[in-house]
Amino acid sequence: MGYSSTELEEYEAEFTTDDECEFPEIDFEALGIDPACPTEAKPGSEQKVVMLAARYAAGLPLWHDEDCVDHGPVGAEED
Repeated sequence: MGYSSTELEEYEAEFTTDDECEFPEIDFEALGIDPACPTEAKPGSEQKVVMLAARYAAGLPLWHDEDCVDHGPVGAEED
């Protein structure tokens, strides 16, 4: 079953608004976050997500070659 362009426009209008979504600006510098530096934050941690947001906001690549890649529990030592 196909939809007419009018039906699609009506459907789309239900889910779009003229209001732009606004997100609060985060002052990463005030938080002591330098998006150009590597992070010791473990992948998936809140600290890592904040760093990724800072890098994105700064227009930098999300991943740094020297970021922590250890997925193990905090404090786990290597054998």
